Amino acid sequence: MIERSLSLYEIMDSRRSVREFSDRSVPKAVIENLVKTASTAPSGAHKQPWTFCVIENPEIKKQIRIAAEQEELQSYESRI
Repeated sequence: MIERSLSLYEIMDSRRSVREFSDRSVPKAVIENLVKTASTAPSGAHKQPWTFCVIENPEIKKQIRIAAEQEELQSYESRI
């Protein structure tokens, strides 16, 4: 159990946020498996109250990135 917990810590500690994305296409089955995996995350009363959206349009992806960066900046400047 100690080894498994240390292994998980090492994996999680090595992850980093990504700000640049590849324009290569990803097979639909890979995306479906990733969404299925994300939907297993624990939640209160095991309700999984989230919605996942797969965005393929590059312009919409850009708009989402800009909005997320603005939200992050507001959080750092005034909420923390």
